[in-house]
Amino acid sequence: MKSERWKIAASVLGSAAVLTVFGLLLAGNPPEPKASAAATDEPPDELLALARCLASESSDPAVQIAIGWIVLMTARRRKVSIHELLTAGLGYGPQKVFVEGSARIRFASTDQAPTQTTLLLAQAILAGQVAPPADFTQAAPTSFVHKSKASKRLGADGRPLQPETTAARILALQSDFGGLVGRIGDWFFYRHHAASVAALDGLVRLA
Repeated sequence: MKSERWKIAASVLGSAAVLTVFGLLLAGNPPEPKASAAATDEPPDELLALARCLASESSDPAVQIAIGWIVLMTARRRKVSIHELLTAGLGYGPQKVFVEGSARIRFASTDQAPTQTTLLLAQAILAGQVAPPADFTQAAPTSFVHKSKASKRLGADGRPLQPETTAARILALQSDFGGLVGRIGDWFFYRHHAASVAALDGLVRLA
């Protein structure tokens, strides 16, 4: 039965990296997250923070791997923990939070609880067992955005926590995040100091 489920996963997903994770999933249970730092005086739980991010940002395994890799590389570059990068000391939750009435935009969302799959995937990314394809890592994106409608969830200012992200907004964000270097479906990836592009058409498909 396990062999048959593996074949089905392989034919549907078609990604060596994702197959590694699903192989781990079929083999047994995910690791148990460590207790919180407050309870044990241990460092923040990197695994849980990353797994929550993957669950919150996308359900597409290819996008999850891409985002996980960017989070890992960014934390290393900034010399901070993944937990610190994703929470900014404000706990888990949406990317946009309000502190004393002022909006704070964090690196990514950690709003959703982790799933068995995102725990396994986060563990594999942290261990260096899973990474995006070579075209993606060579493009070396440093941030990302999803082309989507505005969220229905409102913030303390009465506005959507996630505004509508149109093609025009994606292009305009290059002034903040660097030039666009590629896309995966409706996800678009920027790199610091890369040259800006004038249109989304023709962007390299990174997966």
